[in-house]
Amino acid sequence: MFRFDTTSLSINAKPEKVWEYVANINNWPQFSDFASNIEKIKDGEWVFHTSQGDVRVIEKFDREHLLLDTICIVPSGDEQFIPYRVVPNGEGCELIMTNQQTAGVSDTEYAEQLTWMREELENIKKIMEVR
Repeated sequence: MFRFDTTSLSINAKPEKVWEYVANINNWPQFSDFASNIEKIKDGEWVFHTSQGDVRVIEKFDREHLLLDTICIVPSGDEQFIPYRVVPNGEGCELIMTNQQTAGVSDTEYAEQLTWMREELENIKKIMEVR
């Protein structure tokens, strides 16, 4: 079995607004060090050039259900399904992300991924609550 870690964060912004912002991968460098160097391969598919090597990211977004899921293919070739959700909460929302440690990802690399995940959610919150 793989290790999974989930982080949730309340954002004082409309769920649709948060989803729209995050669903635009061109915005990701604004809130994620993981996405500081991205390259679009084709519609719905990107390569993120990271400190852990090139990671292929395939969008599995669903506007109706406010899903921002991705499949990440790490340099070892292992696929990580990353559930990423916007859940309505009154006038605001919860932003929920789960990361997965596959067999080919070391504990050190996974710890770095978890740091990216937490920082990403915090940065999105800051951006969305100012807008």
